[in-house]
Amino acid sequence: MDPAIPDVERQVALLLRLADRNRRRSRRLEGTLERSAYLTLSRLDEHGPAGLHEIADHLRLDASTVTRQVLQLEEAGFVERGRDEADARRSVIAISAAGRDALEHSRAARWEVYSDVLGSWTSDELTSLAGSLQHLNASLDASIDKKRG
Repeated sequence: MDPAIPDVERQVALLLRLADRNRRRSRRLEGTLERSAYLTLSRLDEHGPAGLHEIADHLRLDASTVTRQVLQLEEAGFVERGRDEADARRSVIAISAAGRDALEHSRAARWEVYSDVLGSWTSDELTSLAGSLQHLNASLDASIDKKRG
């Protein structure tokens, strides 16, 4: 095992802990979407309407979890359920205007917080961090897929 692995593990654990603490304590993030709603609405905003299984697959969650989350988003007026034009038996979920507004509000607040936290970082450091996090997420995702197969 590479000797840096224990430090990476500790730093990721600390990152998750601090991100959670900052979310709960930052007044700028009050009234913003919680993580699962944010990720679901982001997916719908970026890729358009999708079925429950597509959303679940994208978020790496089981369909029953996503069904509950979508019901909450529907009750809040952030998504609308419709029929798939190609297969009328299949329902699709689309982001609503209220959902897009909530997403934009949350994005702006989150970006403001990260701009403050990372304000002293250089553009190269930010690019490196983003690339490393993307690589870590891809490796975590591939690891789960590999263990399933």
